[in-house]
This record gives sequence, structure tokens and C-alpha cells, in this order.
Amino acid sequence: MRVEKRFQLSIFNFQKLMIKVLIDLLGFLRTTAPLLVSLVIFTLLFILLAKSIKKHAKIYYIAFSIPFLMHAVPTILRWCGIEVEFSFTRIPILGEIIRDYIHMGAFGHPLLIIIMYMGALNIKNPYVKRLMSIRKELSIISGFPVFTHSLVRVANNFPNSLKYFTDHTEYMANPRVTSELGAGISSFSLVLGIALLALFIPLWITSFDSIHKRMGSIKWKKLQRWSYGLYAMLFIHAMGIQVGGMISRNASSTNENKKTEIVTVAEIPQGRTEQNEKSGKKQDKRVEEISDINSVQQKQNKSDEVSALTSVRQQPAGGGKARTKGFADFQVSRETRQIISIVSLLLIYGSYLFLRVRKAVRKNKTRNNF
Repeated sequence: MRVEKRFQLSIFNFQKLMIKVLIDLLGFLRTTAPLLVSLVIFTLLFILLAKSIKKHAKIYYIAFSIPFLMHAVPTILRWCGIEVEFSFTRIPILGEIIRDYIHMGAFGHPLLIIIMYMGALNIKNPYVKRLMSIRKELSIISGFPVFTHSLVRVANNFPNSLKYFTDHTEYMANPRVTSELGAGISSFSLVLGIALLALFIPLWITSFDSIHKRMGSIKWKKLQRWSYGLYAMLFIHAMGIQVGGMISRNASSTNENKKTEIVTVAEIPQGRTEQNEKSGKKQDKRVEEISDINSVQQKQNKSDEVSALTSVRQQPAGGGKARTKGFADFQVSRETRQIISIVSLLLIYGSYLFLRVRKAVRKNKTRNNF
């Protein structure tokens, strides 16, 4: 009996550990590759909840509209000159959902990608068939995070981005602008966001049954063909923001390095005569030695800080056994995360284009055979 209990307890502890590792891994992946993780999670959820979404569509519409309303109402009130002190984004779980709505990467973009992929996949597949049965409902649901994102990102950034094209000199005079190329790509992507929103609105409105019936099938299908343009613009918009941001950030770090070099050179005495040239050379060597020592010390200090932080994380508050390292302890730089986002976008949209072309070729071959 004792052996059985120990065996059951060990199985339970192993299961508990595996669940902990899985949650930790998901948390790590969500910070490094949020689009891919959200895409996988939402695809699985929609496959499992397909029947429920179809049957209780209005409940899902209400649930997904709540974060939008919680952010839209205070924003519109501020535009009208009414200040709202309380913010729903401060609420622990709900606030995080609203922030994800704003950033688009966790809700809106994955939903649009799932809707996009349905047209490229084989309808005979049971999982694809399940998703296709709720394509209309998912199209309506996707509108809420898209509009939340548009309220904040487009409304706040569009006027300044437009200035890059209308008043280029004033825009470039801003000390925040570190790269003309990076600023140009980012500004174009944000201006494109307005065109993207203008195209999305009619496609979203016509997803409702009442509008669809009034239009008729022929007009509705013609309008829905613009969705291909929407997907292409969405890819350019997302890629432009990532690439533009990366170029600007690299330019900023390069400028900082140049400033440091200028300061270092300025500190070295100038205008030496022939008499003190030898002492000047010695001083140069001494400056180089000091700078080398300082750089080594800085690196050592940084490593000491990292190790100290790691030891603090691992050491429990009340003493006892130290916590083992998890996936959350691995730090990924912002530049690395941007590279992962760019690769994710190329992978997702590239594979969609491949599947779509392959499906069209097969369709043409079937028609020719008949």
C-alpha cells in the first residue's frame, strides 16, 4: 500500500511539474513570439468551441465587445473634453486583455489570419470544415479588437506620421527621429493603417446576416474579393512597423556610440608641441589603458548585477530551498523579439500565399479535366 501511495504521489508530482513547465514555456513564448502563440491557441479554441460559437453567437459578440467598449467610451469622452480619471487598464486581468486589444498582436491579427487561412485550406478536412462553419461569426468578432487598435494607434499616431509627407522638414527636426529611412517606413505603415481600416469597415459590416441578405449574393461576393487586398495591406502594415522600428532603434544606438566617441576624443589634450609629444603619446596610452580597464569593469559589474538578480529570484523570501530556473528566467532582447516577429510574419503570409496558389492551380486542373 505504501509503495502504491508513493507511486501515485510521484505521478501526481510529475504531472504538476509538467503543467508548471508548460505554463512557464507558454509565458516565455508569449513574450518572444506573441503572434504565433496566439494564433495556435485561438485556432485550437475555435475548433473546440465551433458549435458553441455557432449556437450562441450573440453571447460571444457581447463578450468580445466588452473590452472594446471599456476602452472606447473613455477615449471618446476625452476627445469631447471630458476627463476620466479611472482607467479599466489598471484592473489586473481585464486590463491586460484591453492592452492586448490595443496592440492587435494577441487578438485582432491572429483572428484575421485564421479567417484568411480558411480560404486556402482544404474544406474536406474536418477541422477546416469546423472553422468554416463559423467564419462569419469570427469575422464579426475580429472587428472589436481591430476597432480598439484603430482608436488608439491610428488616431494618436496618424497625424504625426502624415506630417512626414506633408511637412518633412519639421518632422525631421524632431530630436526623437534618429533615421530618415526608419521614420519613412514607419510613417508609411501607419498612414496605410487608415486605408486598411477604411477597407475593413465595409467587409466587417457586410458580415452581418441582415446586410448580407439586402446586398444579395452576387454583390456580396464581389465586395468580399477585396479581402485579398486587405490581407496584403495587413502584411505590409505589420512588416513596416517592425522593420521601421528596428532601423530607427539601430540608428539611435549608432548615434549614441558616435556621441561617446566624440566626448572621449574631446577629453584628450590637443595642440601638443614637439617638446611634449612624447608625454602626449604616453598620455594616450594611459587613456587607452584606463578605458580598457573601465570597459572590463563595466562588463564585470553587469555580469555581477545579472547574477545577483538571478540569485535573488532563485532564493525564496523565507530561506529554504532555492527555486529552480525556468523559461521565464531567460531574457530576450527587444531586437531579437523584433526579428522573431518579422520571421513569423514572413512564415505565416508566405505559407498562406503558397497554399492559396496551390489550391488555385489544382482548381484549374480540375476544370480543364472536365
